[in-house]
Amino acid sequence: MVWEKLSPRAKAVFSLLMDHPSEKMSGEDLASACDIPNGKYGVAGVLAWPGRHCAGVNRHLSAKWQEGSDESGGLYWFEPEAADLFRKVRG
Repeated sequence: MVWEKLSPRAKAVFSLLMDHPSEKMSGEDLASACDIPNGKYGVAGVLAWPGRHCAGVNRHLSAKWQEGSDESGGLYWFEPEAADLFRKVRG
């Protein structure tokens, strides 16, 4: 249900993270790899709606986050279980 509501950019971020489970990627690296304007700030914006969509079905955002350096932004990743689930839905 959540996957179908994701924007193309959100799907690109989710796809990159779920294809590399447990690998932490910086906001700047994700922005560069997924062609997201505004760097790390753009990535945070792209993930805002997926967080709302997940909350709408009583789930947490599948992408994990931890604070990173000021220049590269936070670190994002998918746990293997969440990556497996989204890969099945992505087809």
